[in-house]
Amino acid sequence: MKKIAILFTLLVIISGILLYLSPTLRHKINTALPQDISKKLDDIRPQILNDKTSPLYKWKNNKGEWIVSDMPPSDGTRYETLQYNPDTNVIPAGSITGKK
Repeated sequence: MKKIAILFTLLVIISGILLYLSPTLRHKINTALPQDISKKLDDIRPQILNDKTSPLYKWKNNKGEWIVSDMPPSDGTRYETLQYNPDTNVIPAGSITGKK
């Protein structure tokens, strides 16, 4: 059983090296994949982010620290809008670091 595992591992490593070193083989694999994968992802994204999502706003403060809030900054700071699903399990940062 140990020999089979070693042979399988070697086969995977050799296959990876061949894919990395052979541009024609990579091209054949890439052309075999669906070309409209980003379109398919765009079609799926609205199903994942349904109307239960709420926007979050992310920006850096004066000290260079990242701030994430459900309210955008009021002082005109540039920010990024994020979407999240409130049904997702999220652990507050204080629970991990021990800080409040």
